[in-house]
Amino acid sequence: MKKMFGLMLSAVMLIGLSGPISPVDADTLRIGAHRSLWGSMEVVADKMGYWKELGLKYKVGHYKQGKLMRNAIIQGNLDTGTTGFSPFVGAVSKGAKVQSIGVTANICGAISIMVLKKAKGTTLADFKGTFANKKGTSTDFAFQQYVLPAYGFKSSDFPLLSVRATERIAALITGNAKAAMVGEPQSTIAESAGKVRRLENLCKYDKTRMMHIGNPKTIKNKPELYVKYFKGWLKGQQLLKNNPDKYAEVYTQALQARGDKAKLKDMKKVVRKLKSEPFVTAEVKNYLNDMAAKQKKLGWIKKHPDFTNIPMVDDSILRKVAKGMNY
Repeated sequence: MKKMFGLMLSAVMLIGLSGPISPVDADTLRIGAHRSLWGSMEVVADKMGYWKELGLKYKVGHYKQGKLMRNAIIQGNLDTGTTGFSPFVGAVSKGAKVQSIGVTANICGAISIMVLKKAKGTTLADFKGTFANKKGTSTDFAFQQYVLPAYGFKSSDFPLLSVRATERIAALITGNAKAAMVGEPQSTIAESAGKVRRLENLCKYDKTRMMHIGNPKTIKNKPELYVKYFKGWLKGQQLLKNNPDKYAEVYTQALQARGDKAKLKDMKKVVRKLKSEPFVTAEVKNYLNDMAAKQKKLGWIKKHPDFTNIPMVDDSILRKVAKGMNY
């Protein structure tokens, strides 16, 4: 069974590993959209035509993991996207050129610990064993630093099966993991199909968030592209706030077009779990510093800058756009 899962995983990684964007001209913004719920902001802005209305030239690529977008920006192959706080902290602490330009969303309510529906047990304590998540991600950080200590467990009690977000349900079904950290909409789609059930989300342990990131070179040379980008991005969030059912309808259609078996009635509930907190506040910067200090103790990084005062943390373009929109 494990050999079969390994073959399945290899095939998935070969087909659509990240969603690369073909080379484009300098006036075209290369946008990354996460395959999880927090990528719906880009999907809806695109499908609703918000960026086209603003005259923005752009290309959208779809990514299975935020770390892939972070890496693409560092490599100069992407202009904006979203990644976890943990991969962002790790990259900047090592001198990588990737800039925080906003906070994508608070995702603690949209991330759940999942198990097979037929599995016996009601709490994490009943599922000691291999745990499917992705090493170095914000959810891995939250699980290791906050969830396990709350239960009195150690990392060795839950050996990590490091797989991407879209591959963790398969890890449960094939028996390669006893429990998994799964985000929306994948968790609800699988739950609706009767394959899995959820134990709990992360909100009582950590205020887990995703970081909006940008390419420093493009930001410096073409800031006007980000102005148009954020106008469309925030308009999408206004739609979520004012008409969540319409937002869910657009998102569901996009998921179905990509082959996901999403149901509108489920997605109407799912999109309401997406909590927008777009600005890099003092609390966010202090959280980054605390995370960096913990990463240093873990041996993930050797040193880190003061995230309260570095050029790689700058949401001024977003704040200016939001002010102009009375957001």
